[in-house]
Amino acid sequence: MTLKNTDNEYRITVRNRQTIDNETDIIEETAYGSYYEKNGKRYIIYKTEDDETLSMIKADGSEILIKRKGSINSSMAYKAGTKKSFMYELPYGAMEMELETHRALYDLNESGGIIELVYTLTVQGEKYFNDMKITVVKR
Repeated sequence: MTLKNTDNEYRITVRNRQTIDNETDIIEETAYGSYYEKNGKRYIIYKTEDDETLSMIKADGSEILIKRKGSINSSMAYKAGTKKSFMYELPYGAMEMELETHRALYDLNESGGIIELVYTLTVQGEKYFNDMKITVVKR
């Protein structure tokens, strides 16, 4: 996974509202990266400044794939109505998680757009409800 366009002409904002046991946290992160289309698929690639993790988002039909490489390694496939297991690798070890996708929508083009993901993440028996919005804006 490499940066296709290195001039970082898009601002990518990831805002996730996560709820566990009736307590909600909001995590927001902004990075700069690239957007391109190839063979009918849409790609967003960006690198976070704080932990040097490279993220690639691929939107293809009804599925959205988010891959991370660096201090965090994972491959999470979001498709409404599905439940999938995956490995989440951190510097101190890996753990298996389960991803149940309730909604996976996107509207992307060269001007930017949005991705909306609603899903439940199960980690060691604990369920985390997530409502994520990724905004892409051309600079």
